[in-house]
Amino acid sequence: MLPQLKHRLVIGLSLVIGGLCWLLARGALTAADGSTGLSLMDAHVGTPTAILVLIAAGLPAILLGLLAASTGNPLTGVFTLSGSLILLAAMGGRIDGYLYRTDLPDGYRPLAIEAVIWLVLLAVVFIVIDRLRTHLRPSLRILTPKKHLGTRTQLTLPGVKPLLAGLVTAVGGAFLCNILIQSSDGGQVNGSLMLGFGTAALIANMTVPQRNPIVILLSPLFVATVAYMWITRSYTSTDAILADLYSHNLPSLALALPIQYASAGITGCALGVGLAQTLEHVRHTTIVTA
Repeated sequence: MLPQLKHRLVIGLSLVIGGLCWLLARGALTAADGSTGLSLMDAHVGTPTAILVLIAAGLPAILLGLLAASTGNPLTGVFTLSGSLILLAAMGGRIDGYLYRTDLPDGYRPLAIEAVIWLVLLAVVFIVIDRLRTHLRPSLRILTPKKHLGTRTQLTLPGVKPLLAGLVTAVGGAFLCNILIQSSDGGQVNGSLMLGFGTAALIANMTVPQRNPIVILLSPLFVATVAYMWITRSYTSTDAILADLYSHNLPSLALALPIQYASAGITGCALGVGLAQTLEHVRHTTIVTA
């Protein structure tokens, strides 16, 4: 079930305005040599400053995500926040620049730390948005559709079933993305992450129905952390990694940056959970009608 027109306008404006605001952080996150691949860990302004600039640039996207979540399906807040971030990830370019300017395989260890930073930041933002949306909804009645999916959705600390659903998403998403990602091209990586994790999230939410998809949504960053750490333990030299990169034998999950997992990966998960809610709504409506 698609959102009503007024909520689609809110989502569209949130994606456009949020994406343009995220771009304000591009200069600070760029490496000193200006090469491709945005990373908080080697930004020319330093990691602490890069994180602060990222939060400041993303504040409008966060507020717009709160607006979207408060006026419709709570998942739209996650979708608009991560979806608008894709523009910054795309403009930052492919991971190749990062691989050339860092010492490998040790250079993957900072990426694992960065993935954890993204995970913590986004987990806090998602939970805060979910807590605030119920208080804002009454004052936004003019923008709130009478009927929408996700009324029982709640993003909070996970229990057993949310953890299990997240595990299914992580395993399925890692498997699919490792097949779909064929090169380090930004468009190819972002599209593959969105499709792979979207499909995995759909399967997970249909297999393990639950109301708290927080682990599903954050599963791409778990996958990123594990993939980066696996690379640091599996390779012993820069030449070995670059040789596999040139021969297309490097594990595909290692061709994506944390910001790509945080944007395209999570956007795919939000779409997958949303589609699962739609299918469940259709099934329930069909049963009731019958």
